[in-house]
Amino acid sequence: MPSDGAARGGAWLRRWWRALLSELLATALLVLLGLASLLPKDGKPPPLEQPAFAFGGVVLLCAEAFGPLSGAHMNPAVTLAALLAGRLRAPVAAAYALAQLAGALLGAGALWLLAPAALAAGVTTPGALGAGAAALLEAALTGALALLCCALWAAPPAPGASTKLGLAVAGLVFAGGPHTGASLNPARSFAPALLKTSFQDHWVYWAGPLGGAAAAALLHRFVLLPRAPAAAPEELPLRDKQAA
Repeated sequence: MPSDGAARGGAWLRRWWRALLSELLATALLVLLGLASLLPKDGKPPPLEQPAFAFGGVVLLCAEAFGPLSGAHMNPAVTLAALLAGRLRAPVAAAYALAQLAGALLGAGALWLLAPAALAAGVTTPGALGAGAAALLEAALTGALALLCCALWAAPPAPGASTKLGLAVAGLVFAGGPHTGASLNPARSFAPALLKTSFQDHWVYWAGPLGGAAAAALLHRFVLLPRAPAAAPEELPLRDKQAA
């Protein structure tokens, strides 16, 4: 007979396997289609509008397709924000992050087979900005994205959330793309860096997005999120007055 631990593990997997598969597939699509937009044409890099709207559009697509199953995080930084915002438990958040990294590698690997030049162009580097400044910029960009996610999670479900996310991602790529590549996502940067074995200043794309997302989630949860005021004694229900 299976042990209690094995039974609990099986029940956990039955509950979460669709969400984890969704995160794997969504992240694979994000990396495959997003990095494909960086494919040079006639030896020249594409204009910034191309990756900005490509990444924004894929985020919108995946939010609609996979959002009901997993929330369509596609990003360990967004998952960290969900954990700190109280939306996910730690074991689920860790499983999400592993699924996202695996999905990013799947998408980048497929792209490598189809268009190696796009994968090379997808390696994010700080460039002339410098590693320290790039990490701060990545933190600011990802923090802005995490704030939007926290606000959407805290509000009642409303139509248009995926469009807001897609447009926000496009705008953030416009803002940071020329300086850091506007990764906003450790999985998105990790996959091409691993396959191209290019890890110079790679820490920027972990420390920046994760730090920015964590700060934004904590700021929203403990400072910005409205709190219901405590009821005055005269406002308590009758049974609570009697208990007092």
